[in-house]
Formats: sequence, structure tokens, C-alpha cells
Amino acid sequence: MIVRGLDNSHDWTFGRGLTNYLNRSDAIAQCVKTKLLALKRDWFLNRDDGIAWFDYLTKNPNTKQLEIDVRTEIFKIDGVINIDQFDLLLNPETRQFLIQITYTDKFNNSNEASINVTDQ
Repeated sequence: MIVRGLDNSHDWTFGRGLTNYLNRSDAIAQCVKTKLLALKRDWFLNRDDGIAWFDYLTKNPNTKQLEIDVRTEIFKIDGVINIDQFDLLLNPETRQFLIQITYTDKFNNSNEASINVTDQ
């Protein structure tokens, strides 16, 4: 798998030739991070891709279903073979959540991915 690298603003990088591309574990790690940031029904070419984040920022969110949805999306990524650790902290009152995932890829590397969202 080869993917174009992203900068800190999650925009594609340009101007450095082949060094703008990631492969192996780095490519998988970027795909995991991108999947965590993907909002369901946001991409017109695939309305089923992503996670329905807004559905879980309700008064009594179904955190079990959120975990299932996130795990399902992560396992769709080519190269992720196991999720070793999954931590979810969700506060619907403040609309903040933190998800931390440790996973093993097909190159037998253990990687971490996280998303921390605060409504400011």
C-alpha cells in the first residue's frame, strides 16, 4: 500500500517527489488516523464510509455500538490484523471524547492511533 502523506492540517503534501508518499506501516497508520477522522455520509462517492460521530454525542450515547462501529471501520483498512487495545472516553455533556487504539499491522508492527475531540 502506498498513500500520499498528509501534513498537520490533514492536507496532502506536495513538492518533495517520492518522499511525499508513505508505504508499509506508515501508510497503514495514516489510513487508521484518516478513518478515525472520517465522518459518515460526508464523502459523496461513498456515503457509507466513516463513522457517524454525531449520532454518539447525544444525552445517553450507546458506547458499545460506538466501539463496534470504530472497530469495524478500523478492520476495513488493508493491513490491520488485530486491535490490541481500545480505550474510549466519552462525555456527552461537554461533547468531548478521546479514543485511543493500539493495533498490530501485517508487518507485525504495533502502532497507536488516537483522536481527541473537544467542542470549543
